[in-house]
Amino acid sequence: MDEMESILIVDDDESTRRTTALILGTMGYEIETAGTGHEAMEKARRRLFNVAVVDIRLPDMDGVDLLPPLKELHPDMVLILITAYASMETALRALNDGATAYILKPLNMHEVLATIKRALQTRRLAERKRKAQERLAYMATHEPLTGLPNRSLFKDRLTLALTHAKRNQEKLAVMLLDLDHFKNVNDTLGHAVGDELLQVISARLRMALRQGDTVARIGGDEFLLLLPAIARLEDAAKIAEKILIALQKPLEREGHQFRVTVSIGIAVYPKDGEDANTLIKNADTAMYRAKKEGRNSYQRYSIREGRDAQQRAFADR
Repeated sequence: MDEMESILIVDDDESTRRTTALILGTMGYEIETAGTGHEAMEKARRRLFNVAVVDIRLPDMDGVDLLPPLKELHPDMVLILITAYASMETALRALNDGATAYILKPLNMHEVLATIKRALQTRRLAERKRKAQERLAYMATHEPLTGLPNRSLFKDRLTLALTHAKRNQEKLAVMLLDLDHFKNVNDTLGHAVGDELLQVISARLRMALRQGDTVARIGGDEFLLLLPAIARLEDAAKIAEKILIALQKPLEREGHQFRVTVSIGIAVYPKDGEDANTLIKNADTAMYRAKKEGRNSYQRYSIREGRDAQQRAFADR
């Protein structure tokens, strides 16, 4: 066994409990026993068991009826039913109620051990598969360096926030942040140092935001922020100022001290756009104006600016 597995033996016969516990204990399992269904539930509430071996006949309930509440407490627990009845109806009922397997009486300890080993192996394989699937899902929605949401997850959250804002007639803000001259760090000190700085910057951005806000990394030195349920337009500006202050503190790496500045563009729903793509595009437009006007600042999107950009794009065709 890779680790100490814990087993709960539930049987009204003391001799059976003692013998089973002794044999399983010698095999390296950690054993507890219970003589009733209620005692088993009390022990299961106090700690996690990897396996429960339950006799079908208990003094206070049917053993099959104990399986669902045990499974509800610990969904990954392996449940094995002991029965003296080999009827198909009993077997199907036990399996439908969460049992992994059932063992017939009189007990053959070799069969008990083999059944437990098979059930635990199946559980471990299922757990590894589940963790691998969760990891793949996480990687599909987060960028690997900082662990922040990526563009895809950000747009999903923004779309949900917009639905909520429309329903409740609320405002929300989208910010696009671009680190000023960050390419110089990578060019002079290498990407390893740049990556470390990005991790520190990401942590500072998270700390500057409110609970419920989202910060996502969408490019090498670009971040998107979602600020749902802002009461006033000025609230977005206050958070932008808070971010500028948070990034003013010097960053130190390998004996070098860096001062990072950022250009921020702000678009507010519903005035600056009513869908995710429009808000992100308009925040990007405002961010470029912040860069044009000296960097290390924030700018709010203006409708006139958007019209000018459209006219320039049309003229360039």
